[in-house]
Amino acid sequence: MELDEECKGCLYNSQMKKVERSCTDAAKLDAFRQAVRRLCEAPPADYCAPLLMRDIDSAHRAVFGTGIDYSSEKRMFNSAVLGMEEELFARINSSADPLAEAIKYAAAANYIDFAKLSDLGKDSLETVRQAATRTVPDAVVLDLLKDKLRAAQTLLFVHDNCGEVVFDKILIRVIKRLYPAINVTSLVRGGEIINDATRADAAFIGLERYAAVEDNGEAVPGTYLKELPPRVLGLFANSDVVVAKGLGNLETLYGEGYGVFYIFMCKCAHIAKRFGLAQWSTAFVFEEAKK
Repeated sequence: MELDEECKGCLYNSQMKKVERSCTDAAKLDAFRQAVRRLCEAPPADYCAPLLMRDIDSAHRAVFGTGIDYSSEKRMFNSAVLGMEEELFARINSSADPLAEAIKYAAAANYIDFAKLSDLGKDSLETVRQAATRTVPDAVVLDLLKDKLRAAQTLLFVHDNCGEVVFDKILIRVIKRLYPAINVTSLVRGGEIINDATRADAAFIGLERYAAVEDNGEAVPGTYLKELPPRVLGLFANSDVVVAKGLGNLETLYGEGYGVFYIFMCKCAHIAKRFGLAQWSTAFVFEEAKK
């Protein structure tokens, strides 16, 4: 998806707020601010938001020597959601439609996004809970997913943010309970970028107990197909079902030819308009593969 003007302002504001809170060097802060402003004012014509975010992180490395550090936020949210995992898993499995119920929470959890919202805290989990209670997965898409899962042997699950990835883990556990013949591969980021989930985060939450964990080789908050290694492209080509979480994956994968079930929250006005939904509502859509 093309880079929207909304994305430029959002990324500039969220990342500047994050760095301003921790930086005590006024000269370096000003240098970083100027670099980010230049990046947001004149990105390449074919850019999408995840690529701009990678450039912003690279600018931080050039000025400060490291990427923008979200390690404490990642640990906080992963730990907090792990603390509620078993209770939530049990509640979901006791519902009338466990798959639909798990999708509700996975979609609502896409709220945990430091590229869009710079001031998230543990109280954000209450926002996730409330959003999940309001979510009603599209019935047609849900039936299609169930049909495909019944016939599938392999599922590729493309993850997004930390905290959110524990809700994804719960969804994977539900899928494996309902469809035990399916082998799941979880795809995480290949390097640290914002609060996106990496191999280290997958290990921290115990994701490998339910899925084979792979990384995409990219420190991009999305899945940029032009830079994926052949082993990862093969996962997209050869998996019976592909599920992708979050806006970064939507913006890099949508329209690229693969059949994908997308689960996300419409945090941006242009995304909400694109899918005919209200801003801050959850979405569960399927894009057919191009023949």
